[in-house]
Amino acid sequence: MKRDALVAASFLIAFIFIAYVVTVKNILGLGGEELRPLSEFYLSHAFAHEGLTSHSPEVVTAIVWNYRGFDTLFETFVFFLAIMGALSILRLDREQLEHARELEGSMPHRQMDLIVKATTKLVVVMIIAISASIALHGHLTPGGGFQGGSAMAVAALLLFAAFSKFTLERRGLTLKHTISAYAAGLALILATILAPVVLYGGKVLEINLLPGETGLFNLDVGEYTAVTFGFLTVFLILGIPEWVFKNILRRELND
Repeated sequence: MKRDALVAASFLIAFIFIAYVVTVKNILGLGGEELRPLSEFYLSHAFAHEGLTSHSPEVVTAIVWNYRGFDTLFETFVFFLAIMGALSILRLDREQLEHARELEGSMPHRQMDLIVKATTKLVVVMIIAISASIALHGHLTPGGGFQGGSAMAVAALLLFAAFSKFTLERRGLTLKHTISAYAAGLALILATILAPVVLYGGKVLEINLLPGETGLFNLDVGEYTAVTFGFLTVFLILGIPEWVFKNILRRELND
């Protein structure tokens, strides 16, 4: 116990020392340098009142979804391919899924004790509130849809550990619902990036044409929804016990 406390105190002291010499003493020589022209452009146009602007005081979000929006869009597409790959390889058909549920239902499902479950409920509510704040305020403060969705995925893992996957499925958290919500998030992203073309004759992802912060807000909400339920979809598939998969495969071979 004393050793653990000593190690923790050592890390804390080291962190404080490094932060001090880097920020106050400027040991790396980063302070006082003039901004590069590209940096000045981003800072001056992220929340300009006219001309090229993202209508966002959060410069990072403006860069991610506007000035380098195609990179972010392709990253979302890569995530989509990962989800589809997991579904293609591991997803069961309707008959196999019903058989898997019968097998899971026949086995006793162990849950954590009352204290752990009560604490998990409290922590999950806090995570949901924080993740929603990160995503919905992503166009105003540091954060965004992907960060919020990743935090929300942690809440799902806690629920899986405390209550079991089987319990959550009985409450309505099924693959059908998660895939539908995931598709809704992708549809919102697609509608937002095409809206400038359809409504204003602009270009794809030219979201500065949309009124106010509508474009960035919609993209953050769409990304938040897609990432949250994309991870949930994979968790539900990977949460099927290995012995169930083996039983189903053995049954297919015997047939």
